[in-house]
Amino acid sequence: MKLAVLGPGALGCLLAALFWEAGVEVSLVDYRPERAARLRRQGLQVHSLEGGPRVVRVPIGLAAEVGACDLTIMAVKAYQTAAAARGLPVLMSQGGLALTLQNGLGNLEAMARSAGPERLLAGVGLLGVTRQDEGRVIYAGRGAIFIGVPPGSQVSRSEAAAVVDLFRSAGLECQPREDIEAVLWEKLVINVGINPLTALLRVPNGALLKLPQAWEVAVAAAQEAQAVARAAGLNLTGDPAARLRQVCTHTAANHSSMLQDILAGRPTEIEALNAQVAARGRVLGLPTPVNDLLTRLLQAATQSAPLRVS
Repeated sequence: MKLAVLGPGALGCLLAALFWEAGVEVSLVDYRPERAARLRRQGLQVHSLEGGPRVVRVPIGLAAEVGACDLTIMAVKAYQTAAAARGLPVLMSQGGLALTLQNGLGNLEAMARSAGPERLLAGVGLLGVTRQDEGRVIYAGRGAIFIGVPPGSQVSRSEAAAVVDLFRSAGLECQPREDIEAVLWEKLVINVGINPLTALLRVPNGALLKLPQAWEVAVAAAQEAQAVARAAGLNLTGDPAARLRQVCTHTAANHSSMLQDILAGRPTEIEALNAQVAARGRVLGLPTPVNDLLTRLLQAATQSAPLRVS
């Protein structure tokens, strides 16, 4: 199976390296020629808890250079999806599949606008991976990956099963899920509580448990997200507060992806997280004041960078 990984960020670099080491024909796809050339020269550097850093020399190129693939994994930030999806018609030109392993909602819709919904797969990754620098990542957590066929897709069960097997061949824990839409929302419920609060307060995940006012806001955001999912007909069970507490406890020292973006001066994925909850709540006639406020605060935090006092 010929594989393309779209996006040389933390997840993209890690997946490309793991697949290459497993003997899969894989290319890392970038949209910036100068960065692609630089990464080809230096290779991808992967740090893991099991051993020291290793350099993996994965083929890297533009979508037109890589050509048609059997599977393309979308691993860019959510706000980059629409731009990255422009490469999908080339990468999927011979009937290939495309899989999103991104945070939040709206990524499938952006991909479908470029390539149609028929050959799309949805996934949720719970891997602990951090980008240290360009082409340098830390692989600190071996979580599960869930893959399924989203509504509107015509991918067969056997095709989806082959993708699951491919991930397993690279040493990744991967499971098929019939209810992948609910799985996407289950992760979203956690992210809308943890990510914006840790980014605004500039604290690791575990600190939320020590800040009662922040904790109340995080729980309220998660509860709103679960209510929207249920109103949309999805069967989300469990107590959002208990799940938030479990994740914050298990990842106490972790810096959320949104905190990393804020610290690096990058845009955040707030539009794919809390903003999606607020927008879908409005469609369903369900108020989501906490998610709406957090969306506005993160948008302001990004826009305020030139105005900050030192």
